[in-house]
Amino acid sequence: MKLLKSLLGGLLVSQAVGLAVDANDLEYWDFDVRQNRVEIVTEEGVRPKASMIANPTRLIIDLPGVNLGKPSISQDKISGYVKEVRIGQFNPYTTRIVVELGQQYSMRPWEVKVRSLSPNRWYVQLSDFQPHSVYSLPPEEEPVAIIVPLPNPTSPVYRGGGRYTVVIDPGHGGRDPGAIGLGGLQEKRVVLSISAEVARILRQRGFNVVMTRSNDSFVSLRGRVQRAENSDANVFVSIHANAVGGNQSQVNGMETYYFSSGYRLALTIHRNIIRGVNVARNRGLKKARFYVLRKTSMPAALVEVGFVTGRTDNRNLNSASYRKKMAEAIANGITEYLR
Repeated sequence: MKLLKSLLGGLLVSQAVGLAVDANDLEYWDFDVRQNRVEIVTEEGVRPKASMIANPTRLIIDLPGVNLGKPSISQDKISGYVKEVRIGQFNPYTTRIVVELGQQYSMRPWEVKVRSLSPNRWYVQLSDFQPHSVYSLPPEEEPVAIIVPLPNPTSPVYRGGGRYTVVIDPGHGGRDPGAIGLGGLQEKRVVLSISAEVARILRQRGFNVVMTRSNDSFVSLRGRVQRAENSDANVFVSIHANAVGGNQSQVNGMETYYFSSGYRLALTIHRNIIRGVNVARNRGLKKARFYVLRKTSMPAALVEVGFVTGRTDNRNLNSASYRKKMAEAIANGITEYLR
């Protein structure tokens, strides 16, 4: 292992090397143990390249034109046959991800494919464990990308999610109206409308959906978490609307929150909203210690669909067609994440 790391040290050059001024950024990467794949989010226009090399068996993913922007990173003992995942600046113009596999693992060379979830989201799927076979791996060489677009989340191919349970959490309710905006628009009514449509779409696609409230009733924060835990959910998505005081009707926009394990879920939902809805402003993806994000054991995200106190957002959230578009985008994000 020390020899391997020494050899890799020559490949993963320091970020101090003069990187191209127009280099793209790597927004996110992870090895998803549950789905057994490497997931990557880059700026648009980046085309990852992947290959397998031998001695030891490694999956190599190169990101041309991408600046890592941080020192080399490694994750050890990922799974039974994934020994280590490393990422570093291979050269001034390329970020490289290396997945080191166990000696008994192999993939046929033609199985190594970079798959596209969106113009800037990619993954490389590892096959289930299989011992070395008659297929020999090539020596290290320039990887070749095989781009395989995935179906749209609304297509029939994407249906059939019955083995997944999704908890949809409309904020506030009952004696707690949440934020009250221009014209008396209540947060609790806006988010229940959107949440009910999200639930309808997901059920139509075959998912098991649990709502923490399905009418104008009050549920405590603890009660919301308990319902999610009792349902043995795969994901938890809380839907809220924002507000700001001081008659600042110029403040508008949507934002999405995560705490720890919900980062990828929040990111996927957020990107689907930005792609599918003409929001007043993209306020970004943020980390926060909201109770329902901290206390749920499954990946969790919280979406603030807009400001009920904002002139533009208030008009949009009063529109049934806008709320429907928002719901569809959230449902697409959840579907994409679970697929």
